[in-house]
Amino acid sequence: MAATDGTNEEREEGDGGNFPALPLFLRLEGLPVLLIGGFGEAVIKGRWLIEAGAKLTLTAERLHPDLRALAEQGRLRWLAEPFAPHHLEGQWLAVCAEEGEALRRAVAEAARQRRVWLNVVDGPRYCTVEWPAVIRRPPVMAAISTGGTSPALASYLRRRLEGVLPEEIGPLARWLGRWRRETREFLVNPAQRARFWRDLMDQGLAERYLSGDAAGAEAMIRQALISTTSRT
Repeated sequence: MAATDGTNEEREEGDGGNFPALPLFLRLEGLPVLLIGGFGEAVIKGRWLIEAGAKLTLTAERLHPDLRALAEQGRLRWLAEPFAPHHLEGQWLAVCAEEGEALRRAVAEAARQRRVWLNVVDGPRYCTVEWPAVIRRPPVMAAISTGGTSPALASYLRRRLEGVLPEEIGPLARWLGRWRRETREFLVNPAQRARFWRDLMDQGLAERYLSGDAAGAEAMIRQALISTTSRT
């Protein structure tokens, strides 16, 4: 998600705002999050929030069967009632998947007063957090935002990039993570570590691994490590 400044509730639809959004990924494990709405996008957003480990409360008078099943499993708390401002108390993030300008305006005002980050589906003028189009190659995740100007364009770019990023990007990231931990004791300086891995990437380390030559990629790391440590 990308955080925006907290004063853009008057922004026109399709207007990206005066300042660029700050791109961030949120760690929501164990944190209270409010979802407003029980159908449509609420189903998708609810699954994402639960997967992220959020302690999810959902307020809606009616509930999609998929969300009802999650509530019965204890994976979310369902309040079978319309939104009220007090629902935002203690929340870190709120997502509104309901339609109706009056409701959205009320949610945005209540969230602003309580300093709760807010995403409103198809309502960029009320958002302080944008929900981007996402490409997932766990643990790799790429997010695309158009600043609320064109969700269709963000979705189009996501589909294009999905065809470019190989499925093996995830295993590559985990492999690199293991090597990063193993080499850390030899590369104690942060700047040295950054330069070490940047040079390897520029030399084709990722391409070699993705081509199926993991042994050759490993040899590249070992040789670079010998060269680097011999100079220090």
